[in-house]
Amino acid sequence: VWRGYHFSLVDTAGLARADDQIEMAAQDQIREIATSASVILVVIDAANMITEEDQSAARLALKTGKPVILVLGKADTAGTIVEDEFRRLGIQTIIAVSAIHGRGTGDLLDAITEQIERIPEPKADDVVRLALIGRPNVGKSSLLNRIMGKQHAIVSDVAGTTRDTSVGMVRSHDRTIEILDTAGIRRRGKIAPGVEKFSSLRTMTAIREADVCLLVLDANDGIVAGDLNLAGAVLDAGKGLIIVMNKWDAVEKDEKTQARLTSKLESQFQFAWWAPLVYTSAVTGLHVNKLLELTLEIDGRRRQQIATGQFNRLLEKAIARQAPAGLKGKQPKINYGTQTGMNPPTFTIFCTYPDLIHFSYRRYIENQLREANDFTGTPIVLEFKHKHGENLRRKVR
Repeated sequence: VWRGYHFSLVDTAGLARADDQIEMAAQDQIREIATSASVILVVIDAANMITEEDQSAARLALKTGKPVILVLGKADTAGTIVEDEFRRLGIQTIIAVSAIHGRGTGDLLDAITEQIERIPEPKADDVVRLALIGRPNVGKSSLLNRIMGKQHAIVSDVAGTTRDTSVGMVRSHDRTIEILDTAGIRRRGKIAPGVEKFSSLRTMTAIREADVCLLVLDANDGIVAGDLNLAGAVLDAGKGLIIVMNKWDAVEKDEKTQARLTSKLESQFQFAWWAPLVYTSAVTGLHVNKLLELTLEIDGRRRQQIATGQFNRLLEKAIARQAPAGLKGKQPKINYGTQTGMNPPTFTIFCTYPDLIHFSYRRYIENQLREANDFTGTPIVLEFKHKHGENLRRKVR
């Protein structure tokens, strides 16, 4: 947002000769982005002579008929800049900037806003953030492209093609869904230092920023420890979760294949038994639209509010059926409870000896909550707090 103008900046790969499939896809993506942009910034190195690549970039930008701004980058190392030398590229608006020192960035933002309409920033509560997470080469980028209906992310059979978080925006049922396609995370001992490590950190950031996460699995490879670790990271962050078994079209199957795999998944992901499981194919589009519908449903469940009276009636019935067990003459007594948060749904229960509330009893209370209310797809946080202020927080899995 700059002076009341809201817009998105898209950083593309550098224009270059395509030597392989990934590079060809990157160059195609640059051209697609250029044709859909409102303003194009052609960035060149102010300290060097104009190159053939600079000329190609300028021709590509001007050919679109869109407003074009020539950005002379690294101005801090260029010495005296003579703008006339750069006008032969055919771009009239020229701004010299230094990203390191911030020089010229305000002028550049002013130049951008002169070329666009004033569009209000979307309301934060209207945007649902959906993160695609999983191991390398499970089809996250292909799913994003299928959802977007176009080649939004670069796809390759080479594992690790996605290095940074790619963002796409779609509308579904009058809601905006922001989709974050993340880099695949390998098991910790296999993560190389450098780019791959930073990609892994960005993926964890995407989980924290998301409302709902799609944990994408490869139907051909089965489940590995890394998948379980990612699911655990989603739960620790308190986010919604959908387990996606992708590439279902590529599996040789009979009438019992899906049932056997579902049983195995339910066993492996017992700690997230409430997460829905969807079989998809980015190639055929199988159940892809269902992912968006589930995302919006889960977002709604994470925002639902349970009245205090209703929650306490539920607690009373649960205690009447089964009271919490004691230890060494100390008997926990639950007094009352109330919902104290959303996203994820959080409930505080006031009692004596909160440290003696066993995990199995917390799970029992969670089950009663889920039976009475639909919390499919979202974790529930239970806080056991002493009536005199001592508290114990437990995140229920």
